[in-house]
Amino acid sequence: MVFCIAGVGMTAGKIGLMVITLERYFKVVHAVFHRKYYRSWITLVGVAVPWITGFCSFFIPVIVSTRAVPGQCPIMGFWPSEDGAKVRMWMP
Repeated sequence: MVFCIAGVGMTAGKIGLMVITLERYFKVVHAVFHRKYYRSWITLVGVAVPWITGFCSFFIPVIVSTRAVPGQCPIMGFWPSEDGAKVRMWMP
């Protein structure tokens, strides 16, 4: 479980840095557009999106692909189908 929380946090941190970078880019390069269209709810979305994305792209696949084996803990070691195993290629 700690592995899942750490993975979600790392994924959310990376996506959060991308959100901050894009926001600063638009604030500096497209200043008029930013002043005209930027609203306070956009900040709330910018805070929530990284955590939602981190949860959906890391936590859900880990929970689906983990199986209890006596004496082992194969995280992302069991995939219910071959198509599900292809998901592992795209995971961080």
